[in-house]
Amino acid sequence: MTAHNARFLSDDRQRLASDIGLLLLRLAVGAVFIAHGWGDVSQPGGAAANTENYRAAGIPLPELSTLFGAYMQLVGGVVVLFGALTRLICAGFAVVMAGALIFVHAGEGLVMGQDGSGSGFAFIMLAASLALLGTGAGRLSVDRVLAGRLPIRPGRIAPVGRPSDA
Repeated sequence: MTAHNARFLSDDRQRLASDIGLLLLRLAVGAVFIAHGWGDVSQPGGAAANTENYRAAGIPLPELSTLFGAYMQLVGGVVVLFGALTRLICAGFAVVMAGALIFVHAGEGLVMGQDGSGSGFAFIMLAASLALLGTGAGRLSVDRVLAGRLPIRPGRIAPVGRPSDA
């Protein structure tokens, strides 16, 4: 068996599999954040209805934090579904989830208890957000389309009007 035959996937198929994996991760992360953000903004009183809960949890600037958290999840979730501004939005998601772990779920186990406590959800959403922050959206994304049209990309300078290898 040759070295080439020993590999499970060719380089092109491996890249495609990775891009499909990132797409699936983005869709799942976006959908979950949309659902949670929508719950916050659509409740009676809107996102501001959570201000006292944030204050009681010790979250800094609760009036601002409630709006940031709700709209970061709702709007950011939609943007990440398309794979646009993925790294920037996922940095915001990471802030929201780190805050949830530090201020709301500190000391709770990973498994959800009967009282609804548990840090597992915030933990996995933080991990997923950090994964997308590190990898980016992949080739099946708006980020990729836009990056191919920018004259200057990280680590590479392409003359304006002349496409470069991607």
